[in-house]
Amino acid sequence: MPDLHALELLDAIDRTQSITRAAGELGITQQAASLRLRRLEQRLERPLVVRAGRASRLTVDGEGLLRIARPVLVAAERMDAELDAVLAQARPLAIAASLTIAEHFLPQWIRALVAAGQDPRLVRSRATNTRDVARLVAESVVDIGFTEGSEPPRGLHSAFLAQDELAVLVAPGHPWARSARVGAWTLAATPLVTREEGSGCRAVVTANLRAHGVVAAEIAAPALEMPSNTAVLEAAAAGVAPAVISVRAAEPYVRDGRLLRVRVEHVEFRRRLLAVWKDGEEPVSLPARALLRIATGELRAAGDDALSG
Repeated sequence: MPDLHALELLDAIDRTQSITRAAGELGITQQAASLRLRRLEQRLERPLVVRAGRASRLTVDGEGLLRIARPVLVAAERMDAELDAVLAQARPLAIAASLTIAEHFLPQWIRALVAAGQDPRLVRSRATNTRDVARLVAESVVDIGFTEGSEPPRGLHSAFLAQDELAVLVAPGHPWARSARVGAWTLAATPLVTREEGSGCRAVVTANLRAHGVVAAEIAAPALEMPSNTAVLEAAAAGVAPAVISVRAAEPYVRDGRLLRVRVEHVEFRRRLLAVWKDGEEPVSLPARALLRIATGELRAAGDDALSG
């Protein structure tokens, strides 16, 4: 079966009566056109074009081949147009994001994606903890995920988006509010209001305390586990126990005086916001790649200050 590009060249030579003009029409060099034609003639073991001075014309065999090839070229052109139409259609996009990203960033990213042409009816997103996001991506339930933590989930490709700062927060009447400082071992020994097991926030607190020298046995069990950042903040503001949560999520509570920030001596709680996907250097899905570009561009343009408060 002759190469389709070689058949296109033969058709262009017949129309233009010139290898050079045919090459220009196809967007290739004259040398590349000559090589393509020569390979086709060698494959069929017969001359297809007569080169005479500045003009070129097809031989009888060339005309015969082109007569057979024209329906194929027409069908290929039709397929090309229809394939473009298929690829231009918006594809469904499934997203999973950990709660801080889902609450504070994902809506703006989706809005930008829709403005770029994505059908909002084909976007499906869910908010969950980092462990579940990684699972949903690994099982191909979603096209792209957004996680919060110290390290990328194992077995997944990732792109760094930004740093996020966590803060220790207490109600104004809590004993820690007077000095606004606490030691790492005191914090570790204190039951906290926290997210459920598997959340990026909880994992980062444990990892940072252990890196500071606190052993796992010295870290107290939670006073209360809550399913969302808002629930954690409300419980801390009600005086149930201190909480460690994203500065961005806590900002309205701190601004209104319902919670006060407490510094931990010699310890900072920071985590990485990441986009994660299953295969390839970029997500396979075109909408997922577009969303990744939007997320990366917006967070890097804003800089870490937009996250750390």
